Amino acid sequence: MRYLCITMMLIGFSALSPRADGGAGCPFQCADVDGDGSINDADFALFASCLGEDPQSAPQCDCSDMDGNGQIDLADFALFTLLFQNVSDESPPGCTGALGSTANLTAYRPQHGNGYAPFPRTPVPDNLETDPWLGPGIRINQPGDDDPQGEDDLIELVLDVSPPGAALALHRSSNALRVWTSRTKTPGSEIAFTGDKTSTLPIGPGDSSLTLWVEWTTGFGTAALTVEPPTTSVVKDEILFHAFESIVVALGGENQPTSVPVDPNHGTFLVGIAMYNVGFDVHMFDEDVVGSDGSGEAYNTVVDAIANRQVDKVAIFGYSHGGGSTYDMADRLDINRAGIGVFSILYTSYVDAVGNNSDVDTSMELRRPPSTGYHLNHYQHGSFFEDLSLDGGPVPNSNPPPTGLDIETTPWGATSTHFEVDDFIEVRSLMESTIESNVTR
Repeated sequence: MRYLCITMMLIGFSALSPRADGGAGCPFQCADVDGDGSINDADFALFASCLGEDPQSAPQCDCSDMDGNGQIDLADFALFTLLFQNVSDESPPGCTGALGSTANLTAYRPQHGNGYAPFPRTPVPDNLETDPWLGPGIRINQPGDDDPQGEDDLIELVLDVSPPGAALALHRSSNALRVWTSRTKTPGSEIAFTGDKTSTLPIGPGDSSLTLWVEWTTGFGTAALTVEPPTTSVVKDEILFHAFESIVVALGGENQPTSVPVDPNHGTFLVGIAMYNVGFDVHMFDEDVVGSDGSGEAYNTVVDAIANRQVDKVAIFGYSHGGGSTYDMADRLDINRAGIGVFSILYTSYVDAVGNNSDVDTSMELRRPPSTGYHLNHYQHGSFFEDLSLDGGPVPNSNPPPTGLDIETTPWGATSTHFEVDDFIEVRSLMESTIESNVTR
């Protein structure tokens, strides 16, 4: 019945035009005439239009000469019927009709320390896997990089296959990429590449998945990993990595520790997670890790990124005492820049910033962070009875011009207090959009 249906399709589609790309040879899987990764009616329409053609005189029909005998005939038609709505690991002219394997690659957002906290383990959505900005970002990993809690610069990559134990390999577009079977680069766990392609991956006979760890060794840019059969170039799936040029630091307010899941009332960390999910290298901290002189864990993280990972762009934002710490940290980076390396502070943001000389400091932080290229400022003026006089204030040369936005002058923030100013979607959305427009990933 299936053969009859396809024969009828052949009659119905025979008047359609063949592929017109004029390509020489066929880089696609057998029967995937249009190269879209699936074998369906569209492929049959193109195949039918080539039936009886000589691929030497009709190069747009190369992919239809599946057995390579120099003509597109019923032997090719028989092969097509075997593969219709299936997959092949072969490419023309070496098609035998054997069914192939399927494979799916899933990359995850960056690690932090010995796991993912303060972020959840987050897969990159399928529709973003090859996006050069929103897809998986990866830190440059060079000798000298400081990883206090162990190696955390590799990206987790899970390969799912069918049938179990399928023979598959990886191909890379740049030798900046290295691949390991252990997250800590245990000796002997590297997957070797020869001519940018691996041999058959170590997938056990009964295994349907393999977890790998991807390292980027040098330079900026993008590079792809594809999964394909060991002896052909039929791409089963692809992941495009972008090397981070920037680092983004998010500082919560007093008594706002990081947590997984994030507290829905901690707006600064909601912004941090939103930017992490669209391909930025975000690091979130309790503001207590920043000393009154700007020193501490957050500062050290930024310095290490500049000195050892080629990062040259910095963004910092914070709420309440985290806003005061944003100033302190930017000031220390600016003072010490000669000994750190070449970098720019592209972006800073305050949300009701309060000075952070101590846990009980209630002074308004009204200083613009030194050398920042763009400063966003949200604040409210409150009262002692509403929020114990914990208020931010106008900061010169801030956005929105000229000194930032007092949200109590808006319809949506008219009744705001210090304790909720960071939670307004209007505040968070403007932070996210201005980071996006001012900071390169």
